[in-house]
Amino acid sequence: MSDIIKEEQEKRRELTQELGKRIKLAREEAKMSQLQVGVALAVSDKTISGYESGRIAPPIDKLIHLADLFKKPIAFFLGADPRDYKVASRLRAVEVALRDVRKQLNEIRLISQNQDLDEN
Repeated sequence: MSDIIKEEQEKRRELTQELGKRIKLAREEAKMSQLQVGVALAVSDKTISGYESGRIAPPIDKLIHLADLFKKPIAFFLGADPRDYKVASRLRAVEVALRDVRKQLNEIRLISQNQDLDEN
């Protein structure tokens, strides 16, 4: 086998193992068993074990389901640094809170304008 093919196979193996570690981490954070995750994905717990050990990679539809199940972005499973995810998640929460504050301020402004009109 050529060196290029061997290198590609090694990269693929490393990526699959890293993906497996992240699946396991997300499952443990969710406090779910392999059996529970398997039921949710309509696969066996042995398949989940295979994903987590890096022996097999989940098909994209199962990866999407895992992301939904664990409430994580797909990027989390594909190698984004978990610290980056936490920062991005916190920033998103702040953006949502700011949007809510702006909405409330606009409502207050409209109410005060209506009261000014009523007083005249």
